[in-house]
Amino acid sequence: MKVDNSWRIYTSKDKMAAYIEIEKEALSEEDIALFHESIENQLHEHGIVHGIKEDILTSIDLTVIEPILIAEGTKPINGEDGRLEILANLDTSINREEHWDYREVMRIPNVTKGQLLAKLILPKKGVDGVDVTGRDLKAKDGKQKKIRAGKNVVWKEDVHSFYAVSDGQISINNQQIQVLPVFKVNESISMKTGNLDFVGNIEIQGDVPSGFEIKAEGDIRIQGMVEGATIIAGGSVFIMEGIAGKNIGSIQAGNDIVLGYCNHSHIQAGNDLYVEKSILHSDCTAIGHVFCKLGNIIGGTVSAGKTMEAKDIGNRLGITTEIAFGINKNEYEKEKQLLNRKKTLEEDVEKIRKVGDRLRNGSIDNDPKLRLSLLRQRKLLKQTEEELQLIDQSLFVIQSTIGSENKASLTVRNFIHPNVIISFGKYKRIIKSAHHFVKIQVSKNEIEIIPLFE
Repeated sequence: MKVDNSWRIYTSKDKMAAYIEIEKEALSEEDIALFHESIENQLHEHGIVHGIKEDILTSIDLTVIEPILIAEGTKPINGEDGRLEILANLDTSINREEHWDYREVMRIPNVTKGQLLAKLILPKKGVDGVDVTGRDLKAKDGKQKKIRAGKNVVWKEDVHSFYAVSDGQISINNQQIQVLPVFKVNESISMKTGNLDFVGNIEIQGDVPSGFEIKAEGDIRIQGMVEGATIIAGGSVFIMEGIAGKNIGSIQAGNDIVLGYCNHSHIQAGNDLYVEKSILHSDCTAIGHVFCKLGNIIGGTVSAGKTMEAKDIGNRLGITTEIAFGINKNEYEKEKQLLNRKKTLEEDVEKIRKVGDRLRNGSIDNDPKLRLSLLRQRKLLKQTEEELQLIDQSLFVIQSTIGSENKASLTVRNFIHPNVIISFGKYKRIIKSAHHFVKIQVSKNEIEIIPLFE
């Protein structure tokens, strides 16, 4: 806008700034005297009403020939978009400290039931702007983050948060957040996958070589074979082929173990053990039953809390094979230790109570030392009784898992060979000659061998 021959005022194309440009040579003394009063009137007459820099106008330097900013608009501020704040730990890296196992190459991002997974941050509203002519400039509001609760995840509107409804592996993409109860490996375990430790179930579409460790709080399914590796499951273990453990491989399951064969391995099943073919030179324990209907049990020790069925036990070469029933050896030893500790604590309780009786018979009111001793006696009595209570609870659990030799039995569908040692609790018998199609059990305090067919 042309205001005068000695200066001109103009705005930027977007009307966000206004400038004055002074022609120093055209300024007369009269222009200088009236400059400040005149320029303000000119700004308002030409619609420049917002963002006027009063401080610059009152002290403007008429000797400057460059354009001077005298008004500036307010830019609109767009609102921030909503976003997902992930609160679960998605880090898959491993802490490689001094004692790091080089097979630990990856951490599975596990979550547990009820865990807060992520929180949705709401979008913010925009703040409108104004140009130097007073025209409003509309700002954009932030956009809502669109993501939904997927499998095993629940959305709580009141706290704008996602929660896990089951244990598993958290998975987040642009559309949904979900918890997968199964961690799948579509190949054999190798240094690429490393050891696995997962809160849900694990499925492996290959083998587990020696040295690796697979742990799951749920079930573990392995389509191939297991060598000298460690398999630990809170649920059941299923191995399509079997385990050739080289005397270092082991399987531990809270429930059943099902596998094709078992060679030179250590097996511990919280419930039943199913072996399709043979058990060779292994140490196997099952709280429930052992089934090996189609194969042999040769060498090693196999114990069952309840019953056992096998095609053949031992072999013609007389390899020593131990079969134990009714009692889980490990639990039996633990029970013995707890019973001994319980007896000691019961004696201690009796002694502590007698001490309390003697203290109460004294002049406690006038003797601070006696009062202190009585306080100590009460505290010690409470601690001892609490420990005794915990032992009773542990014994209840153990005794509920230890089977009874009187209800146990061994069924042999083909031959049981000499040098097989059979134990039913405190009863023991060494097989001296081969028997065919028999059932072996305890009757009238003796181990008897009964033909399956008369």
